[in-house]
This record gives sequence, C-alpha cells and structure tokens, in this order.
Amino acid sequence: MAGGREIFPTCAACHGVDGTGGAGPALTSVRDTFPDCDTHIEWIRLGSERWKAEVGPAYGSQDKPVDHVMPPFGHLDDQSLGRIAMYERVRFGGGDPDAERGACGLS
Repeated sequence: MAGGREIFPTCAACHGVDGTGGAGPALTSVRDTFPDCDTHIEWIRLGSERWKAEVGPAYGSQDKPVDHVMPPFGHLDDQSLGRIAMYERVRFGGGDPDAERGACGLS
C-alpha cells in the first residue's frame, strides 16, 4: 500500500485526496468499474485518449463513454502501476488488501 500511497497524490488532483472525485470520477466504485485489476492497470497505463484509440470509446464493466481526459501513466513500471491500482482498489473501493495484492500482480 505504501508504494501506491506515494504515487496517489498525482491522481488526487482530479480524483480528490479522499477518492470522492472532482475533475475526475470518484474512485469509490473502482472495483465495480474494473472488476479485474489487469484492466484497471491498463486504463491507468494508457489514459483516456490512448484507451479510445487502442481499446474503444467506452471503458469499464458498464461501458461508460470516455468523456473525461485522464493522462497516461505509461512512464511508470509494471510494479508502480500495480501499486497504484491496488491502493485505489483497497483504499477507496473497499477491496481486501491480500486479494488485491495478488490480483494486481504484486508479491
């Protein structure tokens, strides 16, 4: 969790320090939006514009239209991406730390 907590301030500018949203959507339902961590990580990696170009005009299990701009975080390594996804899924989505650690590819 510590690694994700260190990276999250970059995300907090849009998602709020408490994950309740702002310029970006709230993260409280992040596990409903992205039931699997791999897709969540890919969304973070690509950001909204690359997602639209490479995956399609909608995201998440509810096929929400990509109508907000999220920057890509492809400059982060796989471990860092997994840590931020795990942090969001546990801290804001209420996920179990051990289950999310494994689901997000972390040891």
